[in-house]
Amino acid sequence: MTASSYFIPARTSWTTRGKSLFSLYERNRTAVRLTVLVTGFCLAAIWPWICITVPAGHVAVEWYRFLGGTDVEHVRPEGARFIFPWDKLAIYDTRIQQATPDFDVLSSDGLTIGVNVAVRFRVNPITVGLLHKYVGPDYANNLILLAVGAYARAVLARNSTEQIYTARRLELQDEIKRSVIADLMTAFDTAGRPEQAWIFLDDVLIRSMRFPASVQAAINRKMEQHQLQQEYAYRLEREQLESKRKAIEADGIAHFQATVSSSISDAYLRWRSIEAALALAQSPNAKTVVLGGGRDGMPIILGDGVTPETQIPHKMLGSEKAGQYGAPATPSN
Repeated sequence: MTASSYFIPARTSWTTRGKSLFSLYERNRTAVRLTVLVTGFCLAAIWPWICITVPAGHVAVEWYRFLGGTDVEHVRPEGARFIFPWDKLAIYDTRIQQATPDFDVLSSDGLTIGVNVAVRFRVNPITVGLLHKYVGPDYANNLILLAVGAYARAVLARNSTEQIYTARRLELQDEIKRSVIADLMTAFDTAGRPEQAWIFLDDVLIRSMRFPASVQAAINRKMEQHQLQQEYAYRLEREQLESKRKAIEADGIAHFQATVSSSISDAYLRWRSIEAALALAQSPNAKTVVLGGGRDGMPIILGDGVTPETQIPHKMLGSEKAGQYGAPATPSN
């Protein structure tokens, strides 16, 4: 017997089985199709309960109905997660979140102040199972905001109204943050031993404060008077600087005059005047030049529309009015 003869029964067996299955399908075609249709319909109906998508920046905590409840040891990361339809998957956001609650606080001097606080926090993904088991999804209101409100009232009550809205604002924010972290940000396991924090508190910021209308008006008047006082101080300082500037300017002019008057002679000034008159006489504009008619024999330039009587001194005209203003009078010996 050859080797190929050993495989003939196997081929025959698989062929026989295929024919048997096909014949079985042909006899129960309606039942098979109905079973497939019902199975697909049931799978599509329960798909949202068995395939849960965990978005980016989130983690999930699984709750087993028949296997012990909340799984605090394992955290489901991002992506598609398959569970049994009778179990549940709670999703938590691990990115930075912000809440802006309003609180009414009482200062040390008995004034009621409305304070708006910005709280920035994020969930610790390692201990999110404990947070889900002992606090729940509404942890922001049940855990963080209640603590921030309580310690904000306690801290601000030790300060006066002026300290709250002026000098110690940053210090008050840090003090509230430290108090909340020390009191509520440390989790405990079932044995009472401290573990990692459930929530990381990043910042506690005082955004705004609201005072009663009468107090707010008084504060505005006070600030207005303070600004007016600063304005008058700046005015006085400016006037003082201006007086110093004028004194320095006067000293400079006096020093310049003293220096120049000792080095410039009348002959030099007369020579410069003659040069200026010569330059004007050579310009293309229409004019009349009277030589020797000015003081100390300086030339006089007469322009258009100007009469000699208004330009030549009266004592320089003479009895003949300098030859009808065209030439100077003949000097006497």
